[in-house]
Amino acid sequence: MTTEEISKILKLHKAWINDNYCPIPGASQPKEQPKTIVERIGEPAFLEQLAEECSELAQAALKTARKYRCENPTPKTIDECYDALQEEIADVMLCVSEYLDCKGHDYLNCVMLMKLKKHERWEQRLKDDGK
Repeated sequence: MTTEEISKILKLHKAWINDNYCPIPGASQPKEQPKTIVERIGEPAFLEQLAEECSELAQAALKTARKYRCENPTPKTIDECYDALQEEIADVMLCVSEYLDCKGHDYLNCVMLMKLKKHERWEQRLKDDGK
């Protein structure tokens, strides 16, 4: 993802939050922003939930890799493994999205810049390794 693409995403996200933009034509805008999930359950409880979902994603990824390599048998089919992986990715993405929404623009901008730098570093390492 390029810096320009990230900038566009951040501008759209900022416009949505600042202008309370609703992409559904004809939909009325809410008068008051509802509390985020983080605000409703508290940050410590939310972070516990995020950690749990990350752990479940890690387990699903390991199980899928195990099945993919066929080195250590598992009764699950590859499709079941990929389905579980997809579900856990969705859970983690939901938690991350909720957390970023709660933390605000500056936090999101910082995370997106870190992500871009990490992606560039990973690409460079692959290039340096001839991949």
